[in-house]
Amino acid sequence: MNRKGFTLIEMLAVVILLAVLMGIAVPAYQKYIVSSRNSSYKTAEQSMVKAGTAAMLDCVNSMGSDMCLDKRMPQNEGDSTTITLKELIDNGYMNKIKDPKRRSEFCDAEKSYAYVKKNKLADGGGYTYYACLICDGYKSKDCIE
Repeated sequence: MNRKGFTLIEMLAVVILLAVLMGIAVPAYQKYIVSSRNSSYKTAEQSMVKAGTAAMLDCVNSMGSDMCLDKRMPQNEGDSTTITLKELIDNGYMNKIKDPKRRSEFCDAEKSYAYVKKNKLADGGGYTYYACLICDGYKSKDCIE
């Protein structure tokens, strides 16, 4: 007798094997997506810090724009000066930041900001730069409440 095809047991074994593989692959893929999204947020925060540093240096050197009229380096330990993401974008220090989670939208330029804080233990003359990035469902850990 010449049989062609698969038995029900063979088909069930294949389906079970595929289910096990999917049970392993899907969570690993989701973990990879979350990790890459978080990496994108961190990269955007680093860009904001660099742009904020450049903007503050321009303000100190009196080469900045109207934005610099109210931006001064903090003088006392614990004091900080803030520059919004919108100010950084409007003055050409950086481009809008696309939200890695919702690629068709941008992070909130009004609520996101970079800031410089005066402290005695920091590198670079006692100043440390931070970024507070606010996107849909994401908020940096360095945000001042």
